[in-house]
Amino acid sequence: MIRHPEDKDLPGLRALWQEAFGDSAEETAYYFTHRHRHGNMLVYSIDDDIAGMLSMLPLELVSGSRVFKARYIFAVATKKSFRSRGISTELLESAHRMLLQEGCTAALLVPAEPSLFTYYGKRGYHTAFMVDQMEISGDDLAEVDVSGHVTPCGAGEYKALRDRAFGGSSLYARWDEDALRFIGRSMTDGGGAMLRLEFDGLTAAAVLEQREGFVRVSELVCAPDAWHRALALIHQQVKAPAYQLRLQEGHLGMGREFGMLRWLSPAPELAEGSAPYLAFAKD
Repeated sequence: MIRHPEDKDLPGLRALWQEAFGDSAEETAYYFTHRHRHGNMLVYSIDDDIAGMLSMLPLELVSGSRVFKARYIFAVATKKSFRSRGISTELLESAHRMLLQEGCTAALLVPAEPSLFTYYGKRGYHTAFMVDQMEISGDDLAEVDVSGHVTPCGAGEYKALRDRAFGGSSLYARWDEDALRFIGRSMTDGGGAMLRLEFDGLTAAAVLEQREGFVRVSELVCAPDAWHRALALIHQQVKAPAYQLRLQEGHLGMGREFGMLRWLSPAPELAEGSAPYLAFAKD
C-alpha cells in the first residue's frame, strides 16, 4: 500500500533511512525533526512494515518570467529484505500521479551514483542540469592576493543573493527561504557554514560543508570571473587543506552530469539564458 506516513511510522522510517544512506542516528533524527513533513513523503507499507519510501521536497523552476511548481525527488529507498520487487518504481509512478494532480509541472532529482542515471532515464527522466566541479588545495589558494570580509549569512539574504545570481539561467531550481534556512542550519551544526563575502567591491555568498579531509563548497554565489578570489577569501578564514568546488556549468569548462528532470506535462519552451542550474543535493 502506498500512502503518506503517519507518526507511528517514524521509527521504521528512521531505521530505513539509516540502513539505506548510512547516516547516524543523530543525523537522521535531525532531518526528521527539522525538515521532514508527512505530506512530502510517500511510503510503501506491507503489513505495517515500511518497505520503501520517497520524499518530495517543494521548489520552483524559473525560466525567464515563468515560474513552474515542481518537486525535488529525494531519499528514494527500499528496505533490503524487500528489494527487487519494483517498489521504488511504484513509488515514483505514484509520486508522478500525485504531483500532476496537485499542479506540479515537473519532478527533478540527483542520482546518488552514476549507474542511477540509466535507472531514472528508463523512468522518464533526462539529464537537465550539469555542474562544473574541481578540487583545489589550500596551498594554492593561499597564494591568491585578496582581502575582504567574511560574515555569517542569514537565509533571507542568501536567498536574495542567489536568486539575483541565478535568476537569468534558462532554468533555475529555486529553493524557498525555509529550505535554505534548513540547509544553513544543518551545515553550521555539521561544522560547515553559510557565508556572506565582501571583496573588491563585490558581494558574494557560499555554503560550506565539512567533509573528511576537505571542505565542499556546495554553492558559490558570485560573478563568473570572481570565484577564485572568493574561494581564496574563504580559505583565509577556514584554512582547510583542500576544497571541492561546485559551480554553474560554464564557469570552469569541466561540466559533469548532475541533475535529472521529468516534465509531468508537455515540456515548455525555455527562456534564453545561462546554463540550467540546480544546487543542494544530498549526494
